[in-house]
Amino acid sequence: MTSTKPEKEFKAGAVRATIWRNDHLSSDGKVFNSRKVVIERIYRDANQNFKTTGSLAVNDIPKAIVVLEKAYEFLICSDGKRNATGFHDADENERDA
Repeated sequence: MTSTKPEKEFKAGAVRATIWRNDHLSSDGKVFNSRKVVIERIYRDANQNFKTTGSLAVNDIPKAIVVLEKAYEFLICSDGKRNATGFHDADENERDA
């Protein structure tokens, strides 16, 4: 059930935030998912091969903030029942009560 491709990716320069979705089966047979965000910096090694690291330079921090904010926005807005704060809105019936 786990995907080998990321659900979403955000990049700013060499900094990337990748969202991974993992589907799980609960003991009562229901499928639920969890999402994780991986942040990394892409660079080239001495042989010009692309590598990644979780270590950030000072100039990478603003880029990391941008991609993490985008990832957070995607996560809280991807479920239609969540509002901008990440909390569930009341159902129509609850608002009228």
